[in-house]
Amino acid sequence: MREKLEKEAYKLRFEYFNLYENKETKWHEKYRNHDLYNIVVKSLDYRFHEIGQVMPKLLEELDINR
Repeated sequence: MREKLEKEAYKLRFEYFNLYENKETKWHEKYRNHDLYNIVVKSLDYRFHEIGQVMPKLLEELDINR
């Protein structure tokens, strides 16, 4: 389950930077109700090379807040 959530979060982040480039508002409209939305938005504060270490920590926050 945890691995699936992590993959989904990476997928959403990838879409934000690659598929919705210059259309970020549409990405936010599409995913604002997604369970991982807040986590992915927080992850946008980090650089690509940091995300592998940061995303698992952000997902832990999701577990704590449930």
